[in-house]
Amino acid sequence: MTRWRGTGPIRIGRDEWVLMRDDDRVPAAVVRLLDRGGPHEHYRVVSFDLDPARRRLIGRYTSLEAADRAVAYSLPTAYRRGVYGGPPNGR
Repeated sequence: MTRWRGTGPIRIGRDEWVLMRDDDRVPAAVVRLLDRGGPHEHYRVVSFDLDPARRRLIGRYTSLEAADRAVAYSLPTAYRRGVYGGPPNGR
């Protein structure tokens, strides 16, 4: 079975999408289009939690693509910051 790699928003309603990232079964975020066609149309992105009260605002964006880019993937477990000790000047 191929592992889901989060290739884009998955539409779950007329104005709502989920964004998958590291977990195959649990969304990382929920995106909702607000004020469709109005002067303040934007996409609101919140972190996903089964309990809606625990969801947190990630941001508001003017396009679905920008909303998708705002939700990060986790760093690989093998990633180490400063593998080579950082820049030669130490900054």
